[in-house]
Amino acid sequence: MARLIESNDPTTASLEEVCDALTVWGFDPAEEESIAHAAHWLQRLGNDRDFLGDLLIGMLAGRSPAGEDGIDVGETNRVVLATPGRGNFSLSASIWPSQEENILRASGSEAFAYGLAHDHNHDFLVLGYFGPGVEFENYEYRYDPVEGWRGEPVDLLPFGRSRLAPGSLFHYRAHRDIHVLHPPQSLSVALTLSHEHAAKGWMDHYLFDVEAGRIARVLGHGPSEAFLRIAVALGGEEAKDLAARFGRHHPSDRMRLCAWRALAASAGSGEAQDAVWAEAEACGSRVVAAASAARRRAMSP
Repeated sequence: MARLIESNDPTTASLEEVCDALTVWGFDPAEEESIAHAAHWLQRLGNDRDFLGDLLIGMLAGRSPAGEDGIDVGETNRVVLATPGRGNFSLSASIWPSQEENILRASGSEAFAYGLAHDHNHDFLVLGYFGPGVEFENYEYRYDPVEGWRGEPVDLLPFGRSRLAPGSLFHYRAHRDIHVLHPPQSLSVALTLSHEHAAKGWMDHYLFDVEAGRIARVLGHGPSEAFLRIAVALGGEEAKDLAARFGRHHPSDRMRLCAWRALAASAGSGEAQDAVWAEAEACGSRVVAAASAARRRAMSP
């Protein structure tokens, strides 16, 4: 399960000091010394009980415009504190609402990934900063044997529950640790230091059906896949030729499947679509073959 990292340093550090230290040293989750160094600086940032409130007030008051010094609003509940432009890391603050918060009732649990078993395609350190802390159900799995198709059986090993209490710091490992988030007892905040790398956008990660022990959904789709589907949909033989090459030879199974989906969508008749999926089924990718076979079964009368 995610590893708890002990740290007893009571000193504080500013956001700028933390970013400078991480820019010089980097953050390499494959090296214990680098993990310890990054955890030390994240803990020191967390020891400053005022910095995040001051930043948020500054943004709301217009004193710190979005984007200045890398500070920006990210997802529904995330404030980006430092972007990957400074190095192979990003820093963010995640705000976790309780069941009593209006934003949770208005947006729904999925907007905050509550109740969804998922892994990540990057390592990250997460520190409890404010409030009682979000709760996790913890699991592990082996990524290497997984082909990555929806409905694929996966052995999930349960490791109980944990809570991100203030000051607690965990290391979540890419393609190994799975967690299910549950709302905290009251509004809580966590600081997250993520490892960023160029291959991240091509690496799948998943939502899991814990009860069935299967992949529920493949995550990690990037803009290139959307661009390809749009290009094919707009017509043109060149776009279709590119999609066909991608479908047969692209190193990413996810992009290969996207290419076949685009070609099938533009094929017209049901018979033509079945012919596309039959070709996809024989393209040499086990992921594409499984998805193609399922699609052909769904189309058959």
